Amino acid sequence: MSEYFEVRWHGRGGQGTVTGAKSLAEAVQGTGKYVSAFPDYGPERRGAPVRAFDRFADKRIRIHIPVLEPDVVMIVDPTLIGSKSLVEGIGENTVFVVNTEKDAAETKRALGLTGQTLYTVPANNISYRLFKREIPNSAMMGAFARACPQIISIEALIKEAEHAFAALLAKDLVAKNLDAIRCGYDEVRNA
Repeated sequence: MSEYFEVRWHGRGGQGTVTGAKSLAEAVQGTGKYVSAFPDYGPERRGAPVRAFDRFADKRIRIHIPVLEPDVVMIVDPTLIGSKSLVEGIGENTVFVVNTEKDAAETKRALGLTGQTLYTVPANNISYRLFKREIPNSAMMGAFARACPQIISIEALIKEAEHAFAALLAKDLVAKNLDAIRCGYDEVRNA
């Protein structure tokens, strides 16, 4: 890992984007890495665009600025595709994880990507199957583990997420969120 491994999340208020970033950071921290996770949003209202950031490192993290050159871009809300903010600061090796049921190659073209790796996951569909509503963050975490096994394996993610969720959620919701993580991992497609 270079000095920091940086992740930028894009979504809308009410989708669990900020919670997803914080939960992923807590899981990665459980593997012994240093982490930082924080949101960036304007008006706090359902449906407003939000960003959240994760930094992972093998040493203490001493910067607290937004992620400007992400290693990974997590797109929780596919209706944001077309927004220039999604591709700001990306490089050749930036990895994209997109919540969509559309074809990965089609999604890559819509984002205007060339050499970058892109993964898609039907996170809204997974969430609806499990929760009867669209809260795609846990499925997105599973997709992240598929895209970035060098940061966290699916086994470590399940173990650490179970511990983190148990402090916040009822037992049945913990189980459903872990199922969402597994489904997100299993249902990833890439281009």
